[in-house]
Amino acid sequence: MQKAIIGILIFIIVLMFFSGLFFFYEARYMSGRASVVNNSIDPDNSYITYNPLSAKASGDQKIRVTVVVLSPQGLGVSGTAVSLSNPGDALKMETVSGKTDTFGKAEFNVSTKTASEYNIEAKAGGVAITQKAKLLFN
Repeated sequence: MQKAIIGILIFIIVLMFFSGLFFFYEARYMSGRASVVNNSIDPDNSYITYNPLSAKASGDQKIRVTVVVLSPQGLGVSGTAVSLSNPGDALKMETVSGKTDTFGKAEFNVSTKTASEYNIEAKAGGVAITQKAKLLFN
């Protein structure tokens, strides 16, 4: 009976030892595997959103334009300068955040006093984003 108890205790101690070694291995070699080594911009993967869909051309109402800059792996590219096109200088653009945050997001507020539909293009780090935005001011 004592030999069985001693055998079980030795088995448990050996099991705990190897579990501890496995934990330290995982903590050292498996952390940070999803980080982006190359902060390259994928213009086809990046996108532009805006809200609301339209606004009055009074100069007071604004449309929030959000540009999300993504890598080829679909991860946000942070610290990238983003700019928007201003067709005919008819739009007033306020930069909320001109550089992307940790999620790859940059934001702008856009308003105008001239009613029209405006096609907006974005550049991130000098790379033109494939998707365009159509802002409607009426």
